[in-house]
Amino acid sequence: MKRLLSLVLCLLLLLPFAPAAAAEDGPKLFSLAVRVGESVTPVRAYECSYPGNVYLSLSDLSAALNGSAKQYSIQKTYSGGAEVFAIWTGEAAKAPSAAGEVSSLRPIAFDLPLKRSRIFFNNTDRRYYTFREGDELYMSLIDVQLMLNVPAAWDGGVLVFYPEESFHPDFDALKAAGYFDEIGSIVIGDIDTGRYLTNIRGSRSLPIASLTKLMSYLLIAEAMEADGLSEQAPITISENAAALSRSADGMVLLKAGKQVPLGELIDATMLASSNESCLAIAEALFGSEEAFVARMNERAQELMLRTANFYTCHGLPSYNEGTVVAKRQNHMSAIDLFRLTRFLVSEHPEIYSVTQQYYCSMPTLDYNSANSNPLVFNLPGVNGLKTGSTNRAGFCLVATLPVTAGNETHTICLVLLGAEDPSLRGQAAEILLRCAAEHYAQNGF
Repeated sequence: MKRLLSLVLCLLLLLPFAPAAAAEDGPKLFSLAVRVGESVTPVRAYECSYPGNVYLSLSDLSAALNGSAKQYSIQKTYSGGAEVFAIWTGEAAKAPSAAGEVSSLRPIAFDLPLKRSRIFFNNTDRRYYTFREGDELYMSLIDVQLMLNVPAAWDGGVLVFYPEESFHPDFDALKAAGYFDEIGSIVIGDIDTGRYLTNIRGSRSLPIASLTKLMSYLLIAEAMEADGLSEQAPITISENAAALSRSADGMVLLKAGKQVPLGELIDATMLASSNESCLAIAEALFGSEEAFVARMNERAQELMLRTANFYTCHGLPSYNEGTVVAKRQNHMSAIDLFRLTRFLVSEHPEIYSVTQQYYCSMPTLDYNSANSNPLVFNLPGVNGLKTGSTNRAGFCLVATLPVTAGNETHTICLVLLGAEDPSLRGQAAEILLRCAAEHYAQNGF
């Protein structure tokens, strides 16, 4: 009994220290010293996941940049009944920093979700992954530099901003530091000439998730052309498509037997990445998904896309029947995706009228969607094309951007496969496209 009481007493004595010990291993809220010119301002920040992965309070940073060339104001507002944050550059900060209320470094219980947030930036719609705590919005240091076009650098434990300069990421330095090492593959090329600017593991055949829908779009566009179908052509929703829409992988609720204009299903497929809409089109145009997928593989061979291997029309995994189930994923290399994109936009440039939309309304489906591609919002000029993700594929993207050098305008294409999360996909893709655009602007095509 005495030994039991002693054990209980020891546990009671240790309990007050347990939360603090656990929190020491987790992300920390702290007051970060930010220097702009000769002025140093405290800014609340979270250090998340790994050292240097810092998320800054946008209101505190506004106070730090006040009076500089990159000053801005931020306030909470409403759009369509939803709370959003609005940022206006050139305006003075609306409130002083509250970061002085935070101790120099104190661990906290960190369970805020990282969410894709809608931000009005100078009255344009943007999409960034942020943490929100009450009325405070915390944004990654990388996205801050991209959004405000302002470079920053560490000077010991002080974060120094240079508001008189523009943010120009150095591709060679990032590559040497290993920034792109854990991305599956990257290819950047000129759509008009076919020449590659960057090829990092581009020949590897990798899972491509919903980038599959680029090949699906090609087959749909070719079928429409061959059969004289318009976007108003009615498509009858199949039982299979309706069942998929009710599953965990469903996006748009479909009702079997309902007729929906082909154009609405295409918008849902390409903007919302609706798997059920893609399946409904495939079955309506080819009789079955199996026939559609067979044509996908056949068309890939005709286009000399040797690494392409399709099991489904939409990019979800395929499962065989049996007691030991195989999970099969559509595969292609980044180089072959570049080749597919080059052919697709050359033969069917009307795809841009779909993929460059910010928002799309599908009245028959009673569904409204924002573009799933964050670059369409965040990087002016991006006009396509598609995002994708599965557990195995990671987070993937094919993006296109017209670039002018001298008197010529060419479209450059980025293929990025296998990013570990959607935030990295968006940040790395924007950095890569900025580097590519600057290269072509300075050196021509």
